Amino acid sequence: MTVATVGLLFSDIEGSTRLLQQLGPGYADVLLEHRKLLRTAFASHGGEERGTEGDSFFVTFATVSEAVGAAIAGQRALASHVWSENVAVRVRMGVHVGEIQVVAGTIVGMAIHEAARISAVAYGGQVVVSAVAAHLAGTLPESAAWRDLGEHHLKDVGAPMHLMQLTHDDLARDFPPLRSPGASRNNLPAQASSFIGRAQEIAEIHELLTASRLVTITGPGGSGKSRIALLAAAEEGDRFDDGPWFVDLAPVSDPSMVAQQVAAALGLAEAVGPHLGEVLQFRSLLLLVDNCEHLVDSAAEVIGDILRHCPRVNFLATSREPLSLQGETVWRLQSLAHNDAVELFCERARAVNSKFALADHNRAAVDVVCERLDAIPLALELAAARLVSLSVEQLSNRLDQRFRLLAGGARGSMARHRTLQATGDWSYSLLDQSERTVLRRVSAFVGGFTLDAAEFICADADPFAVFDLVDRLVVKSLIVAEEREGKVRYRLLETIRQYALERLIEDGELAATRDAHVLWLEQLARQAEPVLWFGGNENTWLAGLDTEDGNLRAGLEWALENGDLGRASSVLFGVSNWYNARGKSREGLKWSQRLLAAGGNDEDQALVAITELFCASNCGRIEPEMIARVSRCAPLFAASARPWVGPLADAYAAAWSYASGDPVAAARAIPACERAVEAARQFAPAVVALTMQPLMWANVDAGFVGAARRCGEEALALTSAAGLSIGESRVAVNLARIAIESGDNATAWRYAERAVEVARGTSDTFVVIVGTQLLARLAEGRGDPRSARDLLASVLEAVSETQTVEQLVELRRDVARYEALASAM
Repeated sequence: MTVATVGLLFSDIEGSTRLLQQLGPGYADVLLEHRKLLRTAFASHGGEERGTEGDSFFVTFATVSEAVGAAIAGQRALASHVWSENVAVRVRMGVHVGEIQVVAGTIVGMAIHEAARISAVAYGGQVVVSAVAAHLAGTLPESAAWRDLGEHHLKDVGAPMHLMQLTHDDLARDFPPLRSPGASRNNLPAQASSFIGRAQEIAEIHELLTASRLVTITGPGGSGKSRIALLAAAEEGDRFDDGPWFVDLAPVSDPSMVAQQVAAALGLAEAVGPHLGEVLQFRSLLLLVDNCEHLVDSAAEVIGDILRHCPRVNFLATSREPLSLQGETVWRLQSLAHNDAVELFCERARAVNSKFALADHNRAAVDVVCERLDAIPLALELAAARLVSLSVEQLSNRLDQRFRLLAGGARGSMARHRTLQATGDWSYSLLDQSERTVLRRVSAFVGGFTLDAAEFICADADPFAVFDLVDRLVVKSLIVAEEREGKVRYRLLETIRQYALERLIEDGELAATRDAHVLWLEQLARQAEPVLWFGGNENTWLAGLDTEDGNLRAGLEWALENGDLGRASSVLFGVSNWYNARGKSREGLKWSQRLLAAGGNDEDQALVAITELFCASNCGRIEPEMIARVSRCAPLFAASARPWVGPLADAYAAAWSYASGDPVAAARAIPACERAVEAARQFAPAVVALTMQPLMWANVDAGFVGAARRCGEEALALTSAAGLSIGESRVAVNLARIAIESGDNATAWRYAERAVEVARGTSDTFVVIVGTQLLARLAEGRGDPRSARDLLASVLEAVSETQTVEQLVELRRDVARYEALASAM
């Protein structure tokens, strides 16, 4: 009697009886092909065939390592083989280790019985190995790994046995729970990493699943649809007698194989696929069908058939677009909340770099990474993986190359989730040519766009067709639609926008599309210009331009780079009052100076020069060359498309041409300002009012306070009647100054309050702060430093970029001074 410790391998074809019924005489050829492939694989690893019965094999190996290698080789050979009858042959295998005895030429031993039972609980295509054999197998071949399946009771085996699954990159990885007695009724894959955030979202999904038999989770690639669906399905499992089951459509490319994939996930024979509705009609199941986007039509057909025939089967699906089935509830997954995004990024960062910690010195950089990656979980995980060799600060500075940077996802993840580029490629590949064209072109918009804007930039297409294409891209989770106050605005997540922009460059469409973007901005500025200068629906336009902030920057930058100075000048002047009203005067001044340096024709330079002077006056940065420039340019406006700017230019140049506090020089400037006002009377009342402001300043500096006050009151009435809040607030604050000079503090208070109230309505922080400073000065004058302190402290938090460092220091100094006075009382 010989006793030896060997590696043991059992295998057999899953569903061989059904395969025989399906193929008839053709089954013999399939069986022979199967035997040939496995014998070759087993023999190459030193296997000794001990028994063959029907479609099964029993083979021993000198070592467990050889048995494991043979199992991988056999499964790879079966998976890659083209079968003569065009069928899928799935073989289950079990590997064990133990002592065997040869008695009278017959092999016996408990380990043989155990190995056979291990094979019996596996599924076709799966290799199940005892934990003790896995331990003895040593180093695995490249691309192979172990998956812990836990302890299982095996038929006729006394103690539970710890089992492992042998995985390989070339083979299927996800199978239902083992067929062992008492195995759980689900096949939901175990998750290797923690799930962060989304508590509210999961609660919403649970609520929807109680009301609808089909809930489809949609969202852009990498947003975490599969993870949240798995968690929701696991928590919903107790509601279904036969449990939740996971069906992954990602590896399926043939639409006709969707039903078979569902059948395989449920442990049913492939032949059952076309008859799922009949087979499942008495089951109580939740089917999680993951990654439907590339097979929407066929997935919808299969799911719809099951829903019609199986009243106790419900579905939770994930897809980048809805299935469009009757009764479907679509739930769109948004990006992570910022705090959850930071937590996810930091946890994944610590997984690759145990020394990483969120601290004061890197918190800002982490925030930038999370914001610029749109808080998309996949992008954050790929970014965190780079912290092996980069600091988070270095990472945040390299996100402009995000598609090259964010590569190399976790081994074993889907190919399209291994890099951010691959995720974008996958979504893009599912679009038709028209959808791709619109997606590329709208990538020129920064910060979002309206439907009108999309139609403008796609002017070569029918407007309704553009709407239809935008709508389809919204449905496919590539464009985000957001409704505010009855209007829908669209935007691309920045990662998607960057991807589409690269495709725009690749297809040679960048210049034409960006030119169209600038042309659209010019049209927008021309529509805004009369309202912002002459009055009307002012707040609507100011709010509208707020949403186009990013587009204005991008458009002006492109126009400057490409020498389109005429359009850039027109855009800048048209929205110049928006810069001043919204506390962005420094930015307006910066663009003005860049455009002046770039050159352009005289008329363009004139527009930019007056814009520069207006923005500079708001910043307290007026310089002599600015005044001289406007003075030289003023005559050019008479023959231009904007003749009304001429009187404004004359008046402002005259009023700023002398040093404040020089009454003689101020008096000499008054006639020029008066002529400018008279010239302005042929234009809109608001233009007259705006031209009166320099005249008012000149009269104050010359000591003619009464004349200044009369001028200001007329200007205030004109701006108020015209609905030009930008002008009204500034005239009111100047009238408050005049009243203070006159010693009329009650009137000064009234004008300053009016200035602040009107300026708050347009979010004009410059006037709010200046007006509040006057109110504080008046409060101090009447012996109430506490009120003065409280007034200034209330606006200190509203400091904007219009305030210079000197002005901020002055503001804080005044708050401290009033605090000291109040404390001394």
